[in-house]
This record gives sequence, structure tokens and C-alpha cells, in this order.
Amino acid sequence: MSWTLNQSGVMERMLEQDGKLIVSRSQDIQALIDQNKAEADVAPSMFGQAAVRKIGSIPFVIAEQWSRECGAAIGSREFALYCKRKLMDGDFAKFRIKTV
Repeated sequence: MSWTLNQSGVMERMLEQDGKLIVSRSQDIQALIDQNKAEADVAPSMFGQAAVRKIGSIPFVIAEQWSRECGAAIGSREFALYCKRKLMDGDFAKFRIKTV
């Protein structure tokens, strides 16, 4: 099967196997990592605005995965708290802009 690029910049491949539809998704995240680094360079570190600054950005494919893991919809408060915990984990440090 061939991969197709959707409007969100996510590569998708659909495959039917044993009567089941298997959807595989992939996303190039280098641009997102570069953007996070650029935002980290200008983000406030302390005082005033630092209390409400952006923590990080995550790719859509990862957001879908985390939504399934925590059982909450993307955009919900529960999902946001789960994302914050995952961003503080060392495995996802590249998605962080600055630590809180």
C-alpha cells in the first residue's frame, strides 16, 4: 500500500488484513522541534508572563496516541494535564519549550 499525505501534514497508510482495517500514521516533526527551540530562545523565564507561557508543542500523531492512553479527548482539561506530565518526562524533552 502507498502512503498519502493529508491536510494536517500527516502521512497515512490504510491496509486491510484479516478483515481488519489497519491505519498507520507518520509525521515529520523536525520543523516542530526547530520551532520549539526558536520559541524557547525568546520565551520569558521568570516573573510576570512566565507563569502563563506555553510549555511546548506536540505533533498530531503523538497527541492522538496520548489521547488514547489517557482516555480523554484532545483539548480537554484531563488531556492537557496528561500532556504536561508527558512533556516533563525526559523522553519527550524535545517537545518542551521551557520547563515550569
